[in-house]
Amino acid sequence: MQKVEPFIRCTDYWPTKIPPECMNAYGVMVRDGQIRNQRVVFNEKTKATIIEYDSTHPHEWVLEELKEIAGR
Repeated sequence: MQKVEPFIRCTDYWPTKIPPECMNAYGVMVRDGQIRNQRVVFNEKTKATIIEYDSTHPHEWVLEELKEIAGR
């Protein structure tokens, strides 16, 4: 069996500051190799954040996993 590298491009938009438990959830998924090549764009004026990353799973699955890890 061959390990698949993340290849699905995902983008998350946070209109306000990202809660610490959600930032931690992203970190867990990076550490576990489920997402990588993370890029963050932060607007200091509005506090909006865009997070882009590559995943081995569809975006909807990643969002559900992030919610579960964050305890939301």
